[in-house]
Parts: sequence; C-alpha cells; structure tokens
Amino acid sequence: MADLTRGFTTTDGIDLNEVLYNTVLPIVDLYNQEEELDLRALLCSDWDESYIKFDASGQWKFQKLGESEKPTSKKKAWGKMQKDTAKYGLDIGYTYDWLMSEAASAEEIGRMAAKAVARDRALQTVIILSELLTSGGFFSGSFSANEKMTLPPTFGANTFAATHSHYVSAGSATITLATITAMKLHLREHGFGGGNIIGFMNSDMVKNIEDLAGWTGTSVGTNGLANPVVDGVSIDGFAGRLLGINWKVTEWMPTDYLIVMGTPATGEDKPCRYIQKKNPSAKGLILTPGSYDPKYPIIDADYIHWLEALVVMRGAGVAYQLTTGAYTNPSITANVIEVD
Repeated sequence: MADLTRGFTTTDGIDLNEVLYNTVLPIVDLYNQEEELDLRALLCSDWDESYIKFDASGQWKFQKLGESEKPTSKKKAWGKMQKDTAKYGLDIGYTYDWLMSEAASAEEIGRMAAKAVARDRALQTVIILSELLTSGGFFSGSFSANEKMTLPPTFGANTFAATHSHYVSAGSATITLATITAMKLHLREHGFGGGNIIGFMNSDMVKNIEDLAGWTGTSVGTNGLANPVVDGVSIDGFAGRLLGINWKVTEWMPTDYLIVMGTPATGEDKPCRYIQKKNPSAKGLILTPGSYDPKYPIIDADYIHWLEALVVMRGAGVAYQLTTGAYTNPSITANVIEVD
C-alpha cells in the first residue's frame, strides 16, 4: 500500500517545498528587487496604467501691447497618454511528470528559475525596442485624439508639418556617415541634441561602420593625411562612440535598423515609460502556484509578467531603416513571444 503521508521530493531527495522557498523564490525575488534591465534604466521611467498629462498648448507667444493693454488670456490644452499592460505567461515546465523524473534535481529546478529570469530579461528588451521601432512611438505623422495636437510643437525657429515622421528610410541599403548626421539633425530640431545622445545597432551594423574606415588612400583624405577616426577603427575596431553618439550594440536590434535617442539639454526626464500594474503585488516576474496539490504549489506553477512600454517624448528619438523603399516596422519579438 502506498505511503500517502510522504511528500514530494526531488530526485536527490530534497522536499519540493524546500526547493521552492529556499531556491526558486529567492532567485525570482532577488531579480525583481535588485536588478533593473540596462535598457530600461537608460531610457525609461517607471509608470503604471494611469494617464500621463502634458501641456499640449504649444509654444506660447508674447503679445505686443499698448500702454494700458493687458495680454489676452489663452486657454491651456492638456494632452493625455496612456497604455494598458499586456499579460505574458511562461510555462517553464514545472509539471508533475517532469518534477517526478530523473532530471528534476534541486540544482536543475534552480537552473530552471534562472532560465525564467533570463527569458524575462529578453521579454523586457523586445517590448521596449518594439515600442521604439514601431511607427507611432516617435512622431510618425499621426496623433491620437487624447494628445490634443495635430502637428509636432515648434522648437526655436523650427516648425513641422503634420506629416513629419521620425521613422525614416535612409534611401540606401548601405550605411553612410550622412545617415548618422541626418539622425542627429532630427533630434536637434526638436531640442533633444544638447544632452546625452544614445544609439542602438546590432553587430552587422558595427561591421558596416568598421568597413567605412576602408583601406584606400581616399579613406584618409585626398592628401593621404592620417585620420584619427579611421586609424582608430582600423586598429581597434569600432569602439562604440561615433559623431557624438554613444552607441550600444545589442543583437536584439534587427539588421538594417538604427535608433538614435537624445535627452533634453536640461536632462529632466527620460523619453519612455516602463508600464506596470499599479498593484505592487502584480509587478515584476511572478511565479503563480499550480493547482495539482495545494501543499506543493510548485507543481504546475507558471510565470507571468504584466508590462508594456510607451514613448512619451515623441521628438526625442528617430529610427532609420537602411533601404531604398519606405520604412517598414520590424518584428523582433518572434524569438521571445509566440505568435497566436
């Protein structure tokens, strides 16, 4: 007769609850409490699903007045932005059958938790980059009714058409320095070139930039004089800074795409929001208990995460695609999020 009082253990004899509370949950809790994705820290401020209000009145103008006149009062227009989180789930495989198999040692169960954390980093990365690369985040020629705007606000002497877009075809399938300077110009026109400028590319683009150094006489000037930029790239490779932009290399960036983002000269805010649930218990990566046996919640447990990203400074970034055709939104989530 089976011993119904005996609990469930790993293949090396450790109680599953001991593994859950001493190994799995500490890994997840430490990740949620102590770690912040570099991309998120660099570009995003934390926010929830509530509205973000901003002054959509545009640049106000002085009125030239007579001696006894007072300026005409103008009504402020308040725009709003908001985005709901999406719910993502990860079945890492804590099934009864697997937990009872020879593979389910305490070490391997802990390794599975670490794998879930690694996949969550990937999820956050593609959610943020997708928001930046998909037309509609930065200025794209369209505005929602809630924004109370029909065209980008003026900056300095610059005015912009309603169709003004920061999702641009380079007009060429190859990278040129003119492409990068044109991206910087987009930011400066809106007042975002005076602070830190950050760019994102993948390693294929790094190779293309290194190839720009060339090995011909024309690459070092018509008189054959040394060029420190070319010399540096030729010796050490592309080191991550070019034309005043601090470039970050990530393989999550799709081939033939570049992003450049700037902060205001005053540096008062970040251009994106990292959207989570308002309820603190619904933030971060969450291990939800399974229903197989209430005494052993790790059996059939799953991971979930509610999150989204939202661009709130629509003039702060520009995305370029190296193509002779029109800009097309890339898909970078296929290796992280299953397609229905």
